[in-house]
Amino acid sequence: MWVVLGIFMFMCLVLIHELGHFMVAKKNGVKVLEFGIGIPPKVCRLRTGKDGTEYTLNLLPLGGFVRLKGEDPKDEQDFNAKDSFIKAKLRRKIWILIAWVGMNLALARVIFTALFTMGTKPISILPENAFLSKQNSYLMPTVNFLRKQGFISWDLVSSPAKIETVSSDLLGQQIGLLSGDTILSINSDPVDVWNIWSVLKKYINQNISVLFTRGGKNIIAKTECPVDNCILGLTFFAGNIDLKPIKFPFFTSMRIALKEIRAETSLTFWALGTLWKDLLSFNGLRIKTSLGKLTGPAGAIKFGESLLSIGWRKLYLGFAGMISLALAIFNVIPIPALDGGRLLGVLIQGLGKLKPEKYFNVEWYINLIFFVALMALGVYILLKDLIHFRNVKIPFIS
Repeated sequence: MWVVLGIFMFMCLVLIHELGHFMVAKKNGVKVLEFGIGIPPKVCRLRTGKDGTEYTLNLLPLGGFVRLKGEDPKDEQDFNAKDSFIKAKLRRKIWILIAWVGMNLALARVIFTALFTMGTKPISILPENAFLSKQNSYLMPTVNFLRKQGFISWDLVSSPAKIETVSSDLLGQQIGLLSGDTILSINSDPVDVWNIWSVLKKYINQNISVLFTRGGKNIIAKTECPVDNCILGLTFFAGNIDLKPIKFPFFTSMRIALKEIRAETSLTFWALGTLWKDLLSFNGLRIKTSLGKLTGPAGAIKFGESLLSIGWRKLYLGFAGMISLALAIFNVIPIPALDGGRLLGVLIQGLGKLKPEKYFNVEWYINLIFFVALMALGVYILLKDLIHFRNVKIPFIS
């Protein structure tokens, strides 16, 4: 059920993304040849609109796409038609290509506004300096940020790492940890609620020895902490913490939602910058660790399943808002085959006064190469997630 729900969430978010392109293209006089639900191969044609747009159902439930007239320079008739994308004025092309930003940002703001109006708890409370020195996200806040905002009134630093819930298929369950157990140390390093993540991080790609108590008895469990799945999958009791719901009046929530978007955007670009530095470090372990952190729909569905399994239905809504925002950020990156890359190409052609017949013929091949590369990366991430999160056995892949 969670897998179906997760796929449905992704389908809706990507279709909303493509709906932005669809509506703005039509409004700016560019014909839409096809609005596809899912990714080809095509299963069937659902209907054909009065304006000639085909609405199709495709096999892979990973979102959707919009095919505009004139995007293929090999089709000279469509390429040179008055209602083609290529023949549209520069400002109209820009509006069509950035429409998805407005759709995904608007959806994220609506979701965050509703969440903060209803009242919510954080998805995760982070240790100080876990990512940024000035973290100001309400869904992923630090202890000090919550204290300054008046949502918390107790010092959490010394809270024992007493387990509240154990997620399935991750290290915590694999070594036999149960709700009520208290973790004392990892490889003899003492841990509490707020330092356990940093202690565990020290032993990535190594064997770990976890000392915990159960019923007054000390127990030691040993396992390997793999570089691409070193995740305990635990939530902890926070002692006598007085954590108030993060709740605001409606109009204040609208403003707070914008702050949340800015905070998560900052976090995302910080994470992308860290990934890029690791990949260019030529350090094998750093590269392997960074690639191991990458996740796709399968990993995100697993995380959403964890939220729902412990009853955090409101936060699942917030998670959907975070995914919507991530779609906008990812697509704005100026890489060929992504919308940001296509926007860069349109600007180069338009401002450079280059002949579209020659320029877009070259760009078509560049986009194709990067599309294949991105699909290959997507397949790699999908297989990795299926192996680690779903225990799927894939031949020739360990």
